Amino acid sequence: MPKEWVEAPALKDLLPQLSRDEQLRRTQLRNGKKLQGRVFSMAKRTEDERDAFIISRVQDALLHYKGGEFDAVKPLMQARVFFRGQVWFHLNFWARSRCTNKIKRFFAEVHYKPSSNDNTTTPIVEICTIIEEPLSQYRRSCAFCPGRYDILHPKGSKKFVCGNDKDRIEQRLKASRDLEIQELKQLMAEMIEKK
Repeated sequence: MPKEWVEAPALKDLLPQLSRDEQLRRTQLRNGKKLQGRVFSMAKRTEDERDAFIISRVQDALLHYKGGEFDAVKPLMQARVFFRGQVWFHLNFWARSRCTNKIKRFFAEVHYKPSSNDNTTTPIVEICTIIEEPLSQYRRSCAFCPGRYDILHPKGSKKFVCGNDKDRIEQRLKASRDLEIQELKQLMAEMIEKK
């Protein structure tokens, strides 16, 4: 069972604990060398608010990953899209190994199946995997994740369901900004109830 979520440490406090590759990536992002003009849908949120908004999906993903060998450290970014009648998420986050105490970056694809009985949803984790170094070998985008979000995706488009290149045309993805306001309100209410 994963540890209870408290609050993520500030990014600056985590830097010394990260691998050299992650430290370089953070420095490049901060200096704007790789992702100039980076825009987030959650730009008006504080770092703590953003983390709190994403953490439930991180925890759902980690429960799926090898029986709780890792504890969530920091949500990094998520993208969401409406696909097959559900809201799907791609996210990156850091988690700490309980065995080695090292922090690793993860990619997860999570969607939520609505219950036919009530207003609850069941998390479906299609994939939750470690993004091994070097980080430069991974793509920062897919058919629905803009590159400016810097969500690193696993190699091979068949590793994840939604947004893979193979089905890009067939999927006809509806970006989150195009979701009906009611759908977003319902999703947020469900996430709040989950906590």
